[in-house]
Amino acid sequence: MFRKLTLTLLASALLAVPAFSTCSFADSRPVEIYNGQLKNNRVLIPLRDVSQNLDAAVEWNQKLKTIKINKDDTELLLTVNSKKVLVNQSEIELDVPAVLIQNTTFVPLRFVSQTLGAGVDWNPYGQQATITLNGKQIIVNIERTQPASSQKATAAHLKRLSDKLNEATDLSSIKQIRTYFKPYFTDRLINAIIQTKGFEYKNQFGAPLISPNYLSRTTARLSQSLDTGHDGYEIFSVIRQMNLVYVDKTWKVDRVSFTKISTPISGA
Repeated sequence: MFRKLTLTLLASALLAVPAFSTCSFADSRPVEIYNGQLKNNRVLIPLRDVSQNLDAAVEWNQKLKTIKINKDDTELLLTVNSKKVLVNQSEIELDVPAVLIQNTTFVPLRFVSQTLGAGVDWNPYGQQATITLNGKQIIVNIERTQPASSQKATAAHLKRLSDKLNEATDLSSIKQIRTYFKPYFTDRLINAIIQTKGFEYKNQFGAPLISPNYLSRTTARLSQSLDTGHDGYEIFSVIRQMNLVYVDKTWKVDRVSFTKISTPISGA
């Protein structure tokens, strides 16, 4: 039990960045940023962090309060508190201006699609924006705010979610899949398991041994570890990570990812 708890805690630390794909292992993971802002129903993203992770060069002019961005053949020039942006000397107008928050420049999410040609997806339940460009993905999370104690998931509810994920490994005996899983999974996850006919990995996990890592009032992550065997030298384990969202006045599983790890056997 102690070793399993240790593995679970280690996995929780290692999996701060989850696989974006719902039901499979991923060789490369998205970059995650945790200081997105939600102001007046507008999603604002940190310009420098996003631009540099998309391989764009960023220059800040303190005196003029301007930001110049160069990406391939595109040059952008923004001014703080102005809606106007110069794109290769042609002017476009944003729906809200660039703003400074704690010495960081934030721009509306739609800016990256308008000016850099990136794909943008906003998940209102998970409070996450996913930006995709040239095979790279950036997940921008709205800055963390802890939920009230009364809103946090109970141990009993977390066990139910774990049990339902176990059941989702085989859908053959479940007739009304959407109705059956709706109290526990978001529509996104239900659609994913219907499409893949359950999870590829059939491991059955027990009750979670640790509390979720709450990223905001409405988002959290929870990792579980399960030993799957050994070869005399290493113990093989599978980590299952749940992305949880608070919707319909309850916590539901929104995404799931799996990762294999191995731990050397002491003295082997």
